[in-house]
Amino acid sequence: MNIHKFSVAPMLGLTDRYCHYFYSLLNKSIKLYTGMIHTSLFLFKYKNKMLYYNFIKDNIVAIQFISNDPKKLYICSKIAKKLNFSEINFNIGCPSLNCNKNNLGFYLCNNINRIIDCLNAIKFASEEIILSVKLRINISYSYRKIIDFIYKIYNETKCKIFIIHARSVIKNNFSTKVNLNNPKLNYNIIYKIKKELPNLIIIINGNINNIEDIDNHLKYVDGVMIGRYIYKNPLFLLDLDYKYNKKNNNFYENTFFNYNKKINFKIRKILFCLYKYIKKEIYINNTNPINIIKHVCNIFYNLNNSCKLRNNLIKSSYIFKKFNNYINFENFIINNIN
Repeated sequence: MNIHKFSVAPMLGLTDRYCHYFYSLLNKSIKLYTGMIHTSLFLFKYKNKMLYYNFIKDNIVAIQFISNDPKKLYICSKIAKKLNFSEINFNIGCPSLNCNKNNLGFYLCNNINRIIDCLNAIKFASEEIILSVKLRINISYSYRKIIDFIYKIYNETKCKIFIIHARSVIKNNFSTKVNLNNPKLNYNIIYKIKKELPNLIIIINGNINNIEDIDNHLKYVDGVMIGRYIYKNPLFLLDLDYKYNKKNNNFYENTFFNYNKKINFKIRKILFCLYKYIKKEIYINNTNPINIIKHVCNIFYNLNNSCKLRNNLIKSSYIFKKFNNYINFENFIINNIN
């Protein structure tokens, strides 16, 4: 099985462990990536938080590091291996102002030898863990230079997995918000990369938000990474499960409910799982329930009364702050998801 056929992009501040638990309930075979973590922050702040990822099974969670320091990457990769992450992803695609100032992400691409040193540090620290690179196409490079760049990384590190965003970075513009939509996407160059380097696993990323586009991409590349559309409409993970996971098709087809009833039945099951998860998180980690619920609210995207359902879910979640009384949230599920 190609575990990289479908994945959810790392989104800083959004795809935390609560979000990933929710997504794993919607689709058990989707590949998940932590938000981008600088190695210095990982060592001094985030290391212990990563322990809580052990609840997700089947090797679907990868940790993403950003750095230009091979020594720190070596140490962080050793820790990531002990924490049972299935994959370490190295980010050389982030276009932010901080990356530009500190020679990280997209701006590290001007120093391919340092990238190779970083990847080899990860590899030597954790040989059993999958190694992958997330990058962007670079409009300041010729096509041949892009091919040579990727091939050199592969040849000197044996990293075979490249997740490529189809949008480059606007020179002298350090707004990541502007870069979400500009310059134009160029999927064709990623198709050409796969054709020229067929032994590599090439995953395409960038504004992918419907089944038709995914079907088309999969004609040319090995996998698709979907970003903000999943956060906006998490039920799209159910669509992927129905379309591409034949094992689960019985749920959708061998029942007398109409399609909306089937989806509502699935949502109800998911919310009850979250109900148990939130109780556990409060008891063990004193977690604020809204930190979990905020990721779940978009489960009602495009459903009837979605705004009302979203607001009621948020209101009902506050009852979790009173540990001895969960009835409001339970009643919300029973009364609203039929």
